[in-house]
Amino acid sequence: MTLRIVHVCAYFAPAFVYGGPPRSVLALCRAQRDAGADVRVVTTSANGDGEVSEEVIARAEYEGIPVRYCSRAWPRSIFYAPSFSSVVATELRDADVLHIHGLWNAAVWSAAAAARHQQRPYLLSPRGMLAPAARAHDAWRKRLVYPLADRRVIRDAARLHATSQLEFDELTRLTDPDRVVFVPNGVELPRVGVSHERAPLVLFLGRIHPIKRLDLLADAFGRVRQQHADAHLVIAGPDEDGHRAQVAPLFTPFGDAVTWTGRVDETGKRELLNAAAVLVMCSDAESFGMSVAEAMAAGTPVVVTRTCPWPDVESHRTGFWVEQTPDAVAAGVNAVLSDRSTAREMGCRGRSLVASQYSWPHAASALINQYQAIAADTVQVG
Repeated sequence: MTLRIVHVCAYFAPAFVYGGPPRSVLALCRAQRDAGADVRVVTTSANGDGEVSEEVIARAEYEGIPVRYCSRAWPRSIFYAPSFSSVVATELRDADVLHIHGLWNAAVWSAAAAARHQQRPYLLSPRGMLAPAARAHDAWRKRLVYPLADRRVIRDAARLHATSQLEFDELTRLTDPDRVVFVPNGVELPRVGVSHERAPLVLFLGRIHPIKRLDLLADAFGRVRQQHADAHLVIAGPDEDGHRAQVAPLFTPFGDAVTWTGRVDETGKRELLNAAAVLVMCSDAESFGMSVAEAMAAGTPVVVTRTCPWPDVESHRTGFWVEQTPDAVAAGVNAVLSDRSTAREMGCRGRSLVASQYSWPHAASALINQYQAIAADTVQVG
């Protein structure tokens, strides 16, 4: 019998302005469909400051995945869509399980309420939104809504899904460890191009958002330039809430040694990863850190701060897992730029790590097993 899964998220492809989550949810849906599951998505029309086009909404699918896009209304900032609850309820009538992605928004609250009403179990992927650094962002609002909504969303989940060991540890401190499962995101392994010596290009790939700590990156890049005067920094990713205007002055002293690309598509991202000598991530928190995995898949060394969940970088020697300070980040970048031979070896080890441990078919299969277990538990209880 075909397992039917309904995925719910506040935003979905093609709303890639929100960074990694819509891409990873789309990839998971594709992999689960390829594994034989009936996969559907309910989301809002959100696309940053705008909305998904009417053409996309009318098509009601994305890359072969059925999608119901619910139009947003005021207050749009919390992803409120008047029809959301009824649409989720309709989809759940003949579904086996619901998978909710994220927290702190009306789409999640509506989905959890619909699941309770339809007596359908759900798996919740907080996607890093319960990490201390994430909870500190807009902390007053989250303290207000937590007892009113999110606490119950978390409490009623049949399983909580962590995408990193760090997130798994955080979640097990918040709830019964038996409710928490660890399944990392997958990464598509690109074809390897012709080997070449990479220019001293340092890459940041992600949203322009306070949690990404571009201020720290600016300090670190200044130290890198003292040792590698020809180093160039590319900052690639969508601006969120006008944060670029706040941090851009920190990079002004570097002149044309810094390039801001804005959001890049998949082709542009692959080109940047192939061209980069090193990728840097220094966020205050990440649930997974997709760009790190994508860089390793491309054979690019990485420098990641210990505030991000990538101990594999250190244990598999695919780059440097460093303290969250400008000196430590700069030391890691300088080490990669100074030794091209060692950097190539790091890149090869990173690609092997991704190939062996981070695949979408593995993630899809592991989560399908969880869905089947919680669906069976619900039948037995019923």
